[in-house]
Amino acid sequence: LRWISGHDGVLGNERADEEAKKAAKSPRNTSAKKKLPLYLRNGTLPSSLSALKQAQKSHSAKRWAREWSLSPRNSLATKYGAAQPSNTF
Repeated sequence: LRWISGHDGVLGNERADEEAKKAAKSPRNTSAKKKLPLYLRNGTLPSSLSALKQAQKSHSAKRWAREWSLSPRNSLATKYGAAQPSNTF
């Protein structure tokens, strides 16, 4: 058994992939409401679990960086530089 790409290099499918990625990245690039099925026209469109995890990871990293920059330990750590602790210890 061997995996093969089912749509690799097919212009129509490549274009569909690009449009799907654009729509997933920005709410402005989604379909017009009148083109959506009725059950999707009202309220917020559902998000994928993967997109939610990515957003949470990004939010957590930004929050940690902000809190670390305000921490008194950060000023102590930067005083000694990035070389500490040494890998030769």
